Amino acid sequence: MFKNPINLAFEVLTSQLDEPKWLQKKRSNALKKFQDYGIPTHKSELWKYTNTKKLERLEEVTDIAESGSVLFSDSSLSEKQNTQTEKGTDPKTEQLFVFTIEGELPKNTQMQDILQIDEKNWKNIKTDKERTFVELNTAMLNGGFQLTIPKNSQLKLHIQYQQISKDWENIRTVINVGENAELDLTESYDYDCRINHVSVINMTADSRLKFQSNKLLRKTAALIHFSQINCAQNVTIQQGAVNNNAALSHTIQEVNFNGQHSKFEAASVNVAHDSCHISENILTNHKVQNCKSNVLKRSLATDKASIAINAKAIVSKGADGSDVAQSLKNILLTDDANIYSRPELEINTDDVIAAHGSTVGELDETSLTYLRSRGIPKEQAKFMLIESFLQDANIFNTEDFLDRIEL
Repeated sequence: MFKNPINLAFEVLTSQLDEPKWLQKKRSNALKKFQDYGIPTHKSELWKYTNTKKLERLEEVTDIAESGSVLFSDSSLSEKQNTQTEKGTDPKTEQLFVFTIEGELPKNTQMQDILQIDEKNWKNIKTDKERTFVELNTAMLNGGFQLTIPKNSQLKLHIQYQQISKDWENIRTVINVGENAELDLTESYDYDCRINHVSVINMTADSRLKFQSNKLLRKTAALIHFSQINCAQNVTIQQGAVNNNAALSHTIQEVNFNGQHSKFEAASVNVAHDSCHISENILTNHKVQNCKSNVLKRSLATDKASIAINAKAIVSKGADGSDVAQSLKNILLTDDANIYSRPELEINTDDVIAAHGSTVGELDETSLTYLRSRGIPKEQAKFMLIESFLQDANIFNTEDFLDRIEL
């Protein structure tokens, strides 16, 4: 899929597609940009600690879904009621995921196959060498959807992104949340995936988003995820994420405050073992006044695993009243594990509340000694401290928060 075989893969894919000329042109332009940029190297700021060579040495996929297609049509959506899982088959529009909707769909909800939308509805994303995989996603796009949730409505949605072949899946999703609407979204990925996912969420005025992302992956999996959230005025977002293992899991997230009095609160857990690598990069752009962002990340690495965390906030000139907080705390359980942690603030105005902090260390020996003095065995005491440390990121106070994480 990468660099050398990309032209052949592109020709094979596009020869099988019946799609409009504007999309074919976007594919060709994106392929050229990707090849001009090249694969990110250690000189790329957001990939500095990520060994992209791992993408060329992945083992064969073991977790392939029997059927992972969704048939998109407005008429089929309007008939859906109660709790259900949508699965359809269409050889022309085979998709790479299933989704579950809880309750009745709001009236006027619209969903389209991403490959069938009009050119005017296509979302162009500004890219550079750091975001070159967005261009690859466009060039090799083979699945996705655009979902529009009407104003004054509520929707609870779970999306499971499935691996349906041995090849990479390039998925693009766009979700538009209407004015004063509320979306409760959970996304999860197959255990042994090869996915390049580009996602865009557009939040209009007074809308609310509760967002849980679960990346509980096999140690041979690979996931590249670029996400962008655009906020109008009075938007409220709570986001929780769990990242566990993967040969390589690399995330770049952008949050853009385009309207005043919006709030973004995000917390994530990163746990990696063996030679797994997790990279999380988040950028909050405070473009207007009186917006608040709070980013909290808790990471744990053992064996020869590596984790790279980068949280950056940019407060533009004139964005007075911005409130920015970043808390990155990390624990190393073995001497050969690595964690790179960097909070970053770029402040271009005066009236701002801003705080950030980062720590990398080991389990607290004083606390460990205290627990052992109370008759608790050493391994159990360590486990208790680890659970307590990671619970900081349990933003939704979920009882089974750590049950599926390999600690």
